[in-house]
Amino acid sequence: MTADHPYIAYLDPTDPARPQPGRANDEEADRSEDAVLTAYLAHLTAKEHRVLRHRVVTVPDLASTDLFDATAGELVMACHRTHYLALIAAYGVIIDCERFFPRPRRTLLLTTAPGQATREFLSHHKITAIWPAGGAFVRADPAPEGIGP
Repeated sequence: MTADHPYIAYLDPTDPARPQPGRANDEEADRSEDAVLTAYLAHLTAKEHRVLRHRVVTVPDLASTDLFDATAGELVMACHRTHYLALIAAYGVIIDCERFFPRPRRTLLLTTAPGQATREFLSHHKITAIWPAGGAFVRADPAPEGIGP
């Protein structure tokens, strides 16, 4: 297998979401992302969504998206950090991985509510932000075409 032929590996329910292969060790991020992914998967399952856990496998191993909500057509990647470099990295991963799914909407699953700058960045790049709040999940969808700052 080479980087020229990446493929999707579907994960079993018992496979850990974190750490992702090839990503630098960050125990805090791994713990937070694993927790929010577990909670969001339970949330979607309770709503009877068909959700596929996956990794896009490349050589060398690089970070990958985490879930595909087939019911809503959303490609989901968990992200603990929202500073600029983390957002740029997440954006690159999402746009690379989206080619493996049928016309997905891009979604970044955050561990906490994003600040205004993060929301503007994600909206500009047509990425929905989702985060936990009070036992539920809040979402900020991108502004429609032609609407923005």
